[in-house]
Amino acid sequence: MGGMGMRLLICASEYYPNGSGIANVAYNIVEEMKKSGVNCTVCSPIGPDIKLGNPELINKYGIIGLVYYWSEVSKFLELNQTKFDAVWCHNPLFIKKCSYKNIIVTIHTTYYGEFIHNVGYLHFRIYKKFASIVEKYCLHNLSHSVPFNVVSPKVAKELESIGIEKQRISYIPNGVNTSLFKPSENKTSLKQKFGFPEDSRIILSLGRLTEQKDPIILIKIFGEVSVRINNVILVIAGQGELLNKTRELVQKNNLNNVIFLGYVDEANKPDLYACSDFYILTSKYEGQPLTLLEAMSSGLACIVSDIPNLDIVADARCGIIISCSDTQIAAKSIVKYIKENHLSHNSNSRKYAENNLGWNVISDKYLKEFRGYSNL
Repeated sequence: MGGMGMRLLICASEYYPNGSGIANVAYNIVEEMKKSGVNCTVCSPIGPDIKLGNPELINKYGIIGLVYYWSEVSKFLELNQTKFDAVWCHNPLFIKKCSYKNIIVTIHTTYYGEFIHNVGYLHFRIYKKFASIVEKYCLHNLSHSVPFNVVSPKVAKELESIGIEKQRISYIPNGVNTSLFKPSENKTSLKQKFGFPEDSRIILSLGRLTEQKDPIILIKIFGEVSVRINNVILVIAGQGELLNKTRELVQKNNLNNVIFLGYVDEANKPDLYACSDFYILTSKYEGQPLTLLEAMSSGLACIVSDIPNLDIVADARCGIIISCSDTQIAAKSIVKYIKENHLSHNSNSRKYAENNLGWNVISDKYLKEFRGYSNL
């Protein structure tokens, strides 16, 4: 479905090449929209078209910086009431009533969800509680005609819990570049590139090392796995506030088969996935992690924790879902899974990503929403 003539404003608190989930989704959809003839204008604290807010304020003060950004967006919209056919807002926080017409909202995660799942230490949960109150207030400042898109069914339930009507919510998953992230027939040379033993089976964890991702439980589970099966290496790629604590736990348990790569730039991520055999995620809470979709597109069998937003692994029949509450039971499940060699799960991962998660597929769904709401 074409988008010729549509004028779309994209408002996001982060944008490529900085940021993570929101930045990735907004950028990739914008690039696909441009191919369809949509006139896209991106407004974020770093531009590229309109710069509002302060990225340093967001990084340092979190929701305070976010509210400031959205207050600047609100002022901009008041001065440009007729300039755009539709405005696409990512996790908006309008502290005042927003009267601009033709706003469409995408919610990636909610503070409410992070709070009720007890993510983080006590001071962090207090912050999440405060942020969830602000979030609820701001979302209800939007017109009751504003539609919401969510990246997972679980986020839809969270919105309903804070009073957003079910009929206003639709599900559009995140996407992935299936041309960039794909399987490789040359795993050996790729393993050499990263310095991995050629005869090893690689379990890859890629993402921020935070309380939400729970890398500590990952190490505890892998410690049990490594004594039950040979030639398995856990590769941890990423940084975060729990990096040092995770390293210390590895050293304490004398785990010589854990490799920390630190930050991996975007250019090397496709090869890192392609040379791995399994992807693992032990998070306590997620929206819809892009790394999981990248792993699926790369044809990896996936091992994930039993939280609702990771049910896509069961839908695609491309891995196993484990409970992380008992490390020994989780480890036994992983060992059994690795030894059984579910080769069909690799092809299932790739096939599901190609059919359902390509950015071109996701872009068409958004374009249909934008055209329908803006009456173009």
